Amino acid sequence: MRSASWLQAVPIAIIPNRDGDPVEFKPAGVSEEGPPLEILRYAETLGIPWRRLLLSEIEAEHKLRRHIADVRKDLPLRSAVTILSFSFLKSWRVRDRIEGFACRARGAADGGAIRQLRIVFQSLTGKADRAQIAFAEHLHFAHERILLLQRARRIAAKSRGTMSERLAFICSTACCSYDDAAWAILQEDSPRRGQRLDAAVRKVREEGFLIPREENEARSLASLRRIIRGSRHLARRRRTLRDSRDTVSMPRRVRLPVEAN
Repeated sequence: MRSASWLQAVPIAIIPNRDGDPVEFKPAGVSEEGPPLEILRYAETLGIPWRRLLLSEIEAEHKLRRHIADVRKDLPLRSAVTILSFSFLKSWRVRDRIEGFACRARGAADGGAIRQLRIVFQSLTGKADRAQIAFAEHLHFAHERILLLQRARRIAAKSRGTMSERLAFICSTACCSYDDAAWAILQEDSPRRGQRLDAAVRKVREEGFLIPREENEARSLASLRRIIRGSRHLARRRRTLRDSRDTVSMPRRVRLPVEAN
């Protein structure tokens, strides 16, 4: 009796849900069969960037359909990863395949599923130094591109005269292309021009460069800089460039044929 009363007095701890446990609460209308506008309303309420996610899905689907005859029947994971490169996680088809392989690997220790998941991991981390160097260079060029667009906009704000005169001034001063100069003028003359850094980061993303996504574009740029500074491949590249500049900056006297006699 004492033990029974003691058990009743002790509060029972509630075990939290694990991955795969049924969800206890779901708002009404949030299901695949629910009204699309209602689903989008819930997404807006939760702060989910559904526009960006949908556009990324559409772009990934277009890429897959350009290279694979029937993505509904045959979608090898290795082919999808190769086609979509670093953005393969933006495809719902690839995510479903990865989830299926993960269930087989964890539930049945399936060797084939484990090998497929290794392909995903190697694609995310870089299979060799060559792939890592290429991606590090990609981030370096993204950073340089952002700085160039910011410089073009600052100069566009100072430009005066006709459109052709402003374009010529921006191109010559910022050392940018005609298209970048035209973009800078449009941004500066827009009544809703916004922050220069935000616009530059958004444009570089639209051009296909991969930039970490943070709370805002300033934090995204800061995260990009941290990655670049911490990359051993880019450190090696900077060291090589510095050594080459030192070699060029120290001219050596060449013996003339007259002196050789």
